[in-house]
Amino acid sequence: MEQNVVFTSKLAQYPELPKNPGILTKESLFWQEQGIKQRLSLADVVGTSAIAISEKAKFGLLISAYPRQTAIAKRNQRELAEYYFVCEDEASRAQWQQAIDNTLAGKPIEAELERRRLQVVINPNSGRQKAGKIFQQGRQVFDRANLEYDVIETTSTQETKSSIFNLNLDQLEGLVIVGGDGTVHDAIAALMSRPDRDRAIKLPLGIIPGGTGNGLCKSILAAAGEAYSPLNAAFIIAKGKQQDFDLATVRQNEKEYYSFLSLAWGLISDVDIESEKLKFLGAYRFDLYALILMSLLRDYRGRFTYLPHPDCQHFQADKADWQTIEADFIFLWGMNTPWAAHDMNVTPKARLNDGAIDVLVMRRGTSRLELLQALIKCGKGQHLDLPHMEYYKVRAFKLKPLTDRGILVVDGEPVDYSPVEMEVMPGLARVYG
Repeated sequence: MEQNVVFTSKLAQYPELPKNPGILTKESLFWQEQGIKQRLSLADVVGTSAIAISEKAKFGLLISAYPRQTAIAKRNQRELAEYYFVCEDEASRAQWQQAIDNTLAGKPIEAELERRRLQVVINPNSGRQKAGKIFQQGRQVFDRANLEYDVIETTSTQETKSSIFNLNLDQLEGLVIVGGDGTVHDAIAALMSRPDRDRAIKLPLGIIPGGTGNGLCKSILAAAGEAYSPLNAAFIIAKGKQQDFDLATVRQNEKEYYSFLSLAWGLISDVDIESEKLKFLGAYRFDLYALILMSLLRDYRGRFTYLPHPDCQHFQADKADWQTIEADFIFLWGMNTPWAAHDMNVTPKARLNDGAIDVLVMRRGTSRLELLQALIKCGKGQHLDLPHMEYYKVRAFKLKPLTDRGILVVDGEPVDYSPVEMEVMPGLARVYG
């Protein structure tokens, strides 16, 4: 441990007074309590605060952490744990704060302490109109971390886009979206429409789930090994680690726009859009309407042309060119993330930055029983071994519907029912996680 020490000075956990040295490494804080060595993992810590605990402990230091819970009912959910320490004097406390907060940020302990600044955009109309209330869970984390934030509540898609389009990037370290996948789609559209789009799209995105599906947020949390919850989402934003995130360009009718989540056609898009008449059922509307459409079992003629990704099981080095399938499809589902919603692990082999779109296909000839099994199993990503389930990992694809009627959906929103192309843009954006 001595080789990893970055700072040491007298420190005690209240109500003891500082007699023995505390030791800070890049991974942990160590101290003694009643002669017994104690350890706090910095992986759980979000920040520090200077406080006066009592007359004898004027130079108090509060360290806020969110350790994972181990109880079965709360497995892997994070909860606040506050640690109260006493320093020798004001100068010592300032040194401890600087050392801990800079270590959390991955900076040298002598660096000037800077507070990260985030812009929070809340869509109160997302999901069940509880996004504002949900953000209160994130606020408690942000208020204990070494950051500042401003909050904008929007009332429409246009207001969301306008607010993000007009952000001053020089004053921001990141953008936090409290809403559903539709709000994320609007945010990306706004960033990509700015004159400084190349810089704007690199502004790290943090997602706190305030919608119904929340597929991107679930994918980020799962990749980070975190349980799905607004508080856990706020925690990984507060920690500040980032990763690249693929987007996709969508081309249709000489127009170009951007997708971060999915393109669906057939049974999937029919359920998504047509079930809105059952919106009063909440998330159950999808399951019920899927059962209704399985009994009807529509199929759609179409041409699916794809450029295989090297990780595709159909990829051959000597045939790494466009491949075409013309058939009667029950559905085609192209995914950029592993999770389509927080309870649907549709493409478990997908990654946030693998440079690929993962496409699921089922064609005519699939039985109703097999479709029902797919619906049941996709919650845990256990559906890929079904006999008629086809899985393609592609760099780009083209879809030409050969039927007069149908629904195409991009990121949960209906688009023109006409030929469409999708091409991955590897690592174009960044997300916290």
